[in-house]
Amino acid sequence: MKKIFIVFMVVIWLATGCGDKVNVENLSLSLLVGIDLDEENNLIFSASSPVFSEEAKMKEEDFTKPATTLRKSRDEDDKTFMALTTGGKTQAILIGKKVMQHEGWFKLLDPYMRDPKNTLNARIVMVDGPAYEVVQYKPTDKPRLPLYVLQLIDTAARRNLTLKTSVQDLWRAAYEKGITASVSEVRKDDRLLVTGVALMDEEGKYKLSIGANENRLLRILQNETQGNFQFTFKSFDQPKGEIFPENAYSFSAEKISVKTKTHYAEDKFKFDVNVKIRIILTERLFPLDVRKEKGKLEKDIEEHLENQFGQLIAKIQEAQIDPVGFGLYARAFEYDHWKPVQDRWGQTFSKAEVKVKVKATIAAMGTTK
Repeated sequence: MKKIFIVFMVVIWLATGCGDKVNVENLSLSLLVGIDLDEENNLIFSASSPVFSEEAKMKEEDFTKPATTLRKSRDEDDKTFMALTTGGKTQAILIGKKVMQHEGWFKLLDPYMRDPKNTLNARIVMVDGPAYEVVQYKPTDKPRLPLYVLQLIDTAARRNLTLKTSVQDLWRAAYEKGITASVSEVRKDDRLLVTGVALMDEEGKYKLSIGANENRLLRILQNETQGNFQFTFKSFDQPKGEIFPENAYSFSAEKISVKTKTHYAEDKFKFDVNVKIRIILTERLFPLDVRKEKGKLEKDIEEHLENQFGQLIAKIQEAQIDPVGFGLYARAFEYDHWKPVQDRWGQTFSKAEVKVKVKATIAAMGTTK
């Protein structure tokens, strides 16, 4: 019994992980990581870490240096930082637009997939400009920069102004042939601004950007309908007004139902997307008896949404990308036709026929009749 007790205590001691304990004061937590290319296409890595010393006046330290790989850049960090650099708490990885304009940049993130001490939940964000400028940004009216960037992205994603893409999400999309990757996009001017979403092709190369309104449409097509979907349109039947937009109205879309049917005919894939939306009016700048004439406004909403869905689909087909994931439906329901074209799905999808039909129902018009 004594031997069993000793063995038991040894196992408990090992399970606690005390053997490799490191105090937080001796760690440099790379909460923000930036990847850029200079004018000669040399890799530039940057990092921002909190300072835990009570004596330090600056509570954030940043580092920007050229290096051959992300892992090698950690050696350069350790030459400057007073603690051991670790990527286990990284909140966001900022990728300069110039990096994303080259194929194969995904491989730069290999340490996050290979080293179990690194996190897979870090947000991937494309910066429209140099990423190191964001890493070096020190706003005086905001919380710590890494927390500020994370909250900015997450809040915008809840309102569907952008989306949240983690390292794991990006890696999955990179190797999934039925969908192309998309990540948040920001820009730094006088302040940090979420501009929308960056869309990539099958090789991970940046193709185009879409704004907040188009991202809402994209999320609906993806059947990702959580969060707030706010739209503002101008009625086709109302005069626009000389100064004020007297034909404008806004609404919140709730209880969104999306059903996509897939078939193959006439040597091309065909997708029929049926969208049902429950409408809550939040703004109306023209007179209308909604109780008696709501059908007119519902038809106006349906026409606007169908036109915008069509424009978005035409844009991504022209770019030969599929951020929606129509390829997943093609593989699931038309595998025999999908299999020969799976390695060139972007090109195949560009010739597909996609029809979106919207059915809108006004459920509430607000407290004002």
